[in-house]
Amino acid sequence: MNAPAEDDFHRLMADAGVKPLWERTVHNPREPQSEPARAWRWTEIEPLLDMAVDATDMEVAERRVLSLHNPDLANPSGNCVTTNLNVGIQVLMPGETARVHRHTANALRFVLEGGDGATTVDGKPCPMNKGDLIVTPGGTWHEHTHSGDARIVWMDALDVPFHRAMHTQFFDPGPAGNFPALPPDAAYAHGGLVPQSGPGVVAPRYSPQFRYGWEDVCAALDAMQAAEDGSKTLRYVDPATGGPAMNIFDVYMVELAGGETTVPFRTTANAFCLVVDGTGESSIGDDRIRWARYDIFTLPHWNRYTHRADENGAKLFFATDREIMRRLDLLREERG
Repeated sequence: MNAPAEDDFHRLMADAGVKPLWERTVHNPREPQSEPARAWRWTEIEPLLDMAVDATDMEVAERRVLSLHNPDLANPSGNCVTTNLNVGIQVLMPGETARVHRHTANALRFVLEGGDGATTVDGKPCPMNKGDLIVTPGGTWHEHTHSGDARIVWMDALDVPFHRAMHTQFFDPGPAGNFPALPPDAAYAHGGLVPQSGPGVVAPRYSPQFRYGWEDVCAALDAMQAAEDGSKTLRYVDPATGGPAMNIFDVYMVELAGGETTVPFRTTANAFCLVVDGTGESSIGDDRIRWARYDIFTLPHWNRYTHRADENGAKLFFATDREIMRRLDLLREERG
């Protein structure tokens, strides 16, 4: 289209702060555009952890976290790995603590290394051992402590970019207090049965369970039947409702059979994967990513993707903003 003429009409529109839509030169595509997939290699990140310990004092740093940066989503107010989600690797040394606080964003911690750490969420202590998932739903008070004799390392993931975009990001330092009454996790240990009496059974707006142990995850996967492509997908849920473990932040464990390619899939939701075990390859849109243990890679929205584990199979921890899209009625998915 020709450039707009410098006439009175255009000058008046400029003064009024409006533009003629019909003169735009770039039309919206028929399908949403997305950034390319990105990967972060554990072999490159892991050596930086000891350097981070040497470089930081927890009294000053508060949180010793290496934030993953995606150059395709550069944001001066913070990093994100894909739309709506950010990820970091946190290390805590013996005797150290990360002080209590709470925030609007939902957060999770997946333990990669070490043990004898704990995260206390709304007054409930949650041991942190390798492979455990600890969730801190938005608004819950939480702090980290470490009583072991070696460093503990975990992956942090939050939906901070979503709250930043919606201008709903609040942060409160401690001291903490006024914890809700919550039933013990053991009250939900029997499938299909949910307590209906006793303190805390009228649950708050988030899951009463904050810790999901690795042994329980493996036992559940072993009991499952595989899909047609050999994969098994396990969802971490709120045991009181069967909904997502956190209100708008959904997490899964995917077990891949060796040598099998998963059914192609794409969605308007955004996700990233942490390789818990194994090696393999993923095809994501026009990108092909080889991965190994503790690598992290993104599955940006509307990129068709497949996964293929090497001979011995693999496990992928999978985190997504799918629940945001579902609740906003913006979720569209295609399989096959």
